[in-house]
Amino acid sequence: MRRERRLILAEGEDVVDAALAHGIRPQALLVDQERVPDDDPRLVATADMAERYRVPGRLMAGASTLAAPPRIMAILPQPPLRSFRDVRFPPALGVFLAGVADPGNVGTLVRSAAALGADWLALGPGSADAFHPRAVRAAMGATFALPILEGVTPADLATRDGFAVVAALPRDGVAPWDADLAQPVVLALGAERAGLGPAIGELGAGREVLSVTIPQVPGAESLNVSAAGAALLAEALRQRSTAVR
Repeated sequence: MRRERRLILAEGEDVVDAALAHGIRPQALLVDQERVPDDDPRLVATADMAERYRVPGRLMAGASTLAAPPRIMAILPQPPLRSFRDVRFPPALGVFLAGVADPGNVGTLVRSAAALGADWLALGPGSADAFHPRAVRAAMGATFALPILEGVTPADLATRDGFAVVAALPRDGVAPWDADLAQPVVLALGAERAGLGPAIGELGAGREVLSVTIPQVPGAESLNVSAAGAALLAEALRQRSTAVR
């Protein structure tokens, strides 16, 4: 069941710029009166807004979730919620997150997925809200560029075909460059410590799951999920780029 569309907080010029570039109009804009000149392009673009406020820096600091408050903040309508009916299927490359509970990691993965050619990113069980302020900030505008699917289960993926499931595991998988990531793929990523957990069994219902592991030097700690995801997405892009030449 889809949740009602809600408002999200965007902090910083880059995030606000990305929203405006994708046609998302703020419902309210807060700017630091001491650090934002009257001819700032964001003020020019929103000159007709009723809910636009120039406030002292101390009020910006009180409203911000960041350690260093931004010059500009906006209240935005959340981008439309998506389902498999709204996106390309099978994807050339999709991303499925299971148990990625930290909003910062989810936002960073959204940013990497958009930059490295994913068609969409699906939030599975136990994953953080991609529209949490920390996730929106970490995505640095990619939230408005990449289709994000909420509430997707492994069983939902099992109802579709035409793609391979590639599961990122901390050990015992093949090296990513030895896997075929140029074919239609859904890359499944889990929590840093727990991994994909029970989801990997459900993802394998009715289809083969290819496990990949990024080689590391002996004794190294496991990679953060957002770092691992970026490395795997980059390898998938490399393989697809090579395959079309």
